[in-house]
Amino acid sequence: MDGQTDADSPRDWRVTSWQRRPRELFALDGRIAVVTGAASGLGRAIALGLDAYGAHVVLADKNRQGADEVAAELKQPALVVETDVTEAASVSGLVQAALDRFGRIDIGMLMPGINVRKPALELSDAEWERVVDLNLTAMFRTAREIGRVMVSQSSGSLVLMASARALTGGQTQAAYSASKAAIVGMMRCLALEWAPHVRVNALAPGYMATPLVQQIARDPVWWKATQELHALGRVGDPEEIVGPALFLASDASSFVTGTVLAVDGGWTAGR
Repeated sequence: MDGQTDADSPRDWRVTSWQRRPRELFALDGRIAVVTGAASGLGRAIALGLDAYGAHVVLADKNRQGADEVAAELKQPALVVETDVTEAASVSGLVQAALDRFGRIDIGMLMPGINVRKPALELSDAEWERVVDLNLTAMFRTAREIGRVMVSQSSGSLVLMASARALTGGQTQAAYSASKAAIVGMMRCLALEWAPHVRVNALAPGYMATPLVQQIARDPVWWKATQELHALGRVGDPEEIVGPALFLASDASSFVTGTVLAVDGGWTAGR
């Protein structure tokens, strides 16, 4: 009918029959999750969180002993794969090991990152390349190989670890901020290419109490200034990334793709 809008259509706009039951939105029972950088920090916290909600976790890390220790804490059957994401063959081996054990990959959580805090004029080519190789190139390589599986099976949720620095920049952060900002751009491209069946999003945490910030924590003045960047007046605890990660991994975010979820204590609000 001419002039008819969606609001005028016979569609029932009331929620009378839930397509996704509210209490099941975060359930991950039986899903297969690959977590890179799972031996420590945010990767460890996310692996524990996914397991708590029913997922079988493939823990990938260069630190085999650390990954084994995390696996020992999990309730669901898991798999540890010693992985160097800067090596193409190692990433391919990770994906194949996950498929050999579980037959599919439903969730990808790609974590590893490093930083070299130096003024740009003092940053060497080698230092730049080391940061970009792990933070960006390895991230793309791993996303591509896991994404290949997800596209083939027509389902999956891929989450890339960016940073609040991707949105703010920062002094002495040229390589790190550039690599993390590039992850955001890459994520949006992948979200468009792999839609509608595969969702791709990014997490952008502020400073979290992980090994990556130990250098800052040893300096009381630097540490106080870092805490004050955040509107909440503190850095985050690793477990505070788990809820946002679960949201993006689960059906709770079934209509979310191509977005950046800031978990930053209010930092990027303008603090």
